[in-house]
Amino acid sequence: MAYENEEVRVCKVYDRDDVFTLLVQIVLALFALGSLYFKRLQEVPRRTFQTWFLDVSKQGIGACYAHVLNMMIAAVISQNIRGESVLEDQCAWYGMSYIIDTSLGLIIAIVFLQMLDRIANDRQWRALMQSGVYSGADAFPHWVAQVGAWMVILTVTKFMIYIFMWVFSSPLAYIGGLLFAPIQGNIRFELVFVMILFPGVLNVIYFWIADGFLKAKKEHAAAHETDGLEDKRVALVERETQQEMVTPYAAAPWSSLATNADKNDHETATASV
Repeated sequence: MAYENEEVRVCKVYDRDDVFTLLVQIVLALFALGSLYFKRLQEVPRRTFQTWFLDVSKQGIGACYAHVLNMMIAAVISQNIRGESVLEDQCAWYGMSYIIDTSLGLIIAIVFLQMLDRIANDRQWRALMQSGVYSGADAFPHWVAQVGAWMVILTVTKFMIYIFMWVFSSPLAYIGGLLFAPIQGNIRFELVFVMILFPGVLNVIYFWIADGFLKAKKEHAAAHETDGLEDKRVALVERETQQEMVTPYAAAPWSSLATNADKNDHETATASV
């Protein structure tokens, strides 16, 4: 990993002279985008490709922006710890910032999104009134406005997280030293762990929850596919019809009684003859 000299080996989240660091950043971006595609495959109803692509772009831009801010926070906090604790390991600070970002930061971002939704509807800001809806001639301008609003929310959220981490930097440095001590001996593995393996799990949770507030609601038909739903409905009706044709009396609880009554009448008639 990148380090300043042979005597002090400190994991750093970015170094322009280290190609390995750049490769890790690229892999991280590809992994995040791949998780968003997997999420779309599980949706019911499923968003149209255009709506999904614009939502993915919104989330992708936000993820890249948040990633850069997390690296900046890790680099700054590691050199500006309050108190006597010392932790120059930027990767450890990046990991802790990710934990705080996907917990406290996510809650703050959701609160801001809900506030924005109420304000936009009260003031009739058409571009922001229906998040995740991009239809008609104003589809692209609406997307640009929603991306801009999301960037503002992320900026304010990250600033609040930075203040929180700086105020509690001394206990956080102690906790980070304990948590990441087992992997600090292998700096390259530590970098891969805090920037790929560790965020890989947290990103899925963060994207899943945040996307629920950023995408269009189910009632917005223009944002979702209709053919797939109609095909499923038709297939369900056909399957139910076939089952009724195979077992026409299965659903009638009195059918067995009627059969037994016919049998008894036949036996009575035979005996009388």
